[in-house]
Amino acid sequence: METLALFLDFLLSMSFVKIVGAITLEPSFDVPMVNVTVKEGTTAILPCSVKFLGQHQVIWTDQWSTLLTFEDRRIIDDERISVERPFTKDWNLHIRHVKYSDQGIYNCQINTSPVKIKTVNLKVQVPAVIIHHLSSEDQTAKEGETVTLVCNVTGIPMPTVTWYRHRSSEKGFEKERIGVSGEVLIIHNVSRYCGDTYECVAFNGVPPAVNKQIKVGVEFQPEVRLPNRRIGQIVGKETILECIITAFPQAVSVWLWEGTELSNSRKYRIEIYDEGEHTITLSLRIRALEYSDFGRYSCMASNPLGTDKEEMVLYDYTAHRSTTTTTTPAPVTTVNTRIVTLHPHATQGPLNPPIIPYNYDKYENTDFVTQRPRITPFPSRPVHAGSAAKTLESSMIDNCSLTAPSTYVIAITFIFFHKVLRDMFQ
Repeated sequence: METLALFLDFLLSMSFVKIVGAITLEPSFDVPMVNVTVKEGTTAILPCSVKFLGQHQVIWTDQWSTLLTFEDRRIIDDERISVERPFTKDWNLHIRHVKYSDQGIYNCQINTSPVKIKTVNLKVQVPAVIIHHLSSEDQTAKEGETVTLVCNVTGIPMPTVTWYRHRSSEKGFEKERIGVSGEVLIIHNVSRYCGDTYECVAFNGVPPAVNKQIKVGVEFQPEVRLPNRRIGQIVGKETILECIITAFPQAVSVWLWEGTELSNSRKYRIEIYDEGEHTITLSLRIRALEYSDFGRYSCMASNPLGTDKEEMVLYDYTAHRSTTTTTTPAPVTTVNTRIVTLHPHATQGPLNPPIIPYNYDKYENTDFVTQRPRITPFPSRPVHAGSAAKTLESSMIDNCSLTAPSTYVIAITFIFFHKVLRDMFQ
């Protein structure tokens, strides 16, 4: 009895008709409609599962009622299309290397009366693509101009474009996000601090994301800075004069003595040290100083945008020492330097190491003022990057001077201070 009840329930759940006195089950689909979303270039599988097909036949048509397949045979002249049957009841339509133009409505039909149809809505997503010939390439602009960077993208759905700036720092290059999303980035009143590499990243949720880097160079006239405007030296010694030049592009950089341009010779040696960030150090080495070498030296730099020049004085330190010595103190044979170190956790006063004798002869031939290592450049003159204005579908930078250069002070060394004291009391 229980088996019979289950059989009756099964029959009631099926639609049936009487044909010549016999009961025949009608074909049916598992679901009447389904949505399929795939990525362009992959294989789209449109499912169609039929129960109780019997002697009926299955066909596939597209949204224009074009006959694609008949049973398991392909009718249309498109080798990408086929019918795959992993199980007996399955009549799945496969579209290999699917294109965006394949998107639309597909119908799996059974030749019953009336015809039964299962609808499959195929949606094709296209990954983000940057149209390079419609996008910006590397650009060079002059200070004060407006720079427009374009990153033309396409994709389904429409990608979102995010802009980043690659900033140089002591740790290397840092990537930071700037502005808002959009295909256009506008930099108003561009300054030298805006010169960097900019990157647009386009993504629409369909991997992979794509990017493009655009390098922006900003031209500006030279700026000359002198670490020292007065240097004293003794006749017969060697000395080094330095000036720091910031410019883009770098063009002509020279040293002048009393208005006369200097060049490499047995007397002079001019060297250039690249400090990065469009900055160089121009070094003038003078061998075996003579009285005729004292005077005014000028560092001059020029490029197509302008010229800048700064002057410094090289004077006879011997003459300066004789004019400043007015008293004759008692002879001093040894100068002792006591180094006092405060211990961070001390409770009974400082820790006093032994007295260290100072050896002047070790530094007798050293030029304390111009001794390398490199002098860190002073900050550039302030350049104002102008006002901001919002533009549709664009991101804007209204001030690229985000980090102002630090100011450094050149101090007289402790050793040089002792040398001056010794010379005064001799």
